[in-house]
Amino acid sequence: MFDWFKNKGKDITDNVVPFPEKVPHIVPPAPVPEKQATVFYRLGVTDNNRVAFSMGMTEITMTKTGVQALIEQLQVFRDQLADDQEEE
Repeated sequence: MFDWFKNKGKDITDNVVPFPEKVPHIVPPAPVPEKQATVFYRLGVTDNNRVAFSMGMTEITMTKTGVQALIEQLQVFRDQLADDQEEE
């Protein structure tokens, strides 16, 4: 304990062991997971003979006549759009 007070003038880093530049991996690093796909909408058939359409947090279910009505409404709105873009 008294030797500690005698070494006041010395540099305290004299007895420090340096870390290696590159540390070897004992276990290989885990692979970086790929980014999961983002689902914008989902369309499918339910078990009670209906069509389900989900978008975000909202979901609607339709019968066969409801699907046909939606298709007809989409066609009407599609025809109202201006033809300013070239079709691909």
